[in-house]
This record gives sequence, structure tokens and C-alpha cells, in this order.
Amino acid sequence: MSTRFATKNDIDKVVEIEGLSFLQPWDQHIFELALDDIFLVFEEQDVLGYSIVVCCSRDIRATIMKMAVHPEHRRKGIATALLKQVLEILKKKEIIDVCLNVEIIRKPAIELYEKFGFKIIQTIHMDYEDDLADDAFYIMKLILAES
Repeated sequence: MSTRFATKNDIDKVVEIEGLSFLQPWDQHIFELALDDIFLVFEEQDVLGYSIVVCCSRDIRATIMKMAVHPEHRRKGIATALLKQVLEILKKKEIIDVCLNVEIIRKPAIELYEKFGFKIIQTIHMDYEDDLADDAFYIMKLILAES
């Protein structure tokens, strides 16, 4: 298992994993726009998962926008390896903290982030007027270095 940044040739596989992982997946165009921020975990030529990480606030803060592993490869330590590599890259870039949003119902993801030291800093409830159920998510944050 290895990691690398994505290329245009990887977008179709990333979009496939996205569709299998999220109820409201991003479309291919959004991934094409985010290409420079997509980081992959792969084995031979097979993309197993991806993460989209954006650096902001004068490149001292980062946000993990998305992270997913193909359903056939979950529970094998792939997300752990991917997150570990992403955090190492961010530390080398001297990023001081990393934030992310995660749906409260995604218990395995929350446990993974907590294992790396992320803390829940806020809970957000989204109320919809239609038939959709109440959606809630956590904002989580990890301090990488003192500012």
C-alpha cells in the first residue's frame, strides 16, 4: 500500500469511491477542480481510497474536506494509513491545526479521528423542512503545532 497525489487519470476511480461512500456525492467536475488537493492510497494500480485536504488562512491551517475508502477495502487499516500520511505532510508544511466535519452517524470515522487526537469542538444540527431527517455533524480539530 502506497500514497501519492492524484492525477486526472484517477478521477473516475475517486468519483466511484465517492458515490459508494456518501449519500450526496460530489460530482466529477468538483473533483477535477480539487485535483491538486486529492491524496490517494493505492495498491499496484488500484486506488483504494482518497482524501481531499485544503490549506487555508495563509497556509497555516488545513481542512480535511473528504476522506473515503472503497467499501471492499474498509476495516483493513487503509484510512489509518491515509490519515497518518496526510498529517505527516501537513506537519512538514508547518500547518498548525486541521479541522474537519464528520456526520455523527459515522462512528468508525469519528473513532479514527479521535485515535489521531482530533477533538470535537462543536456539534451542528441541520434541520430540513422536507421529509429528510435531522442531520447532525461534529466539527473536529487537531492541533499540530503551537501558533
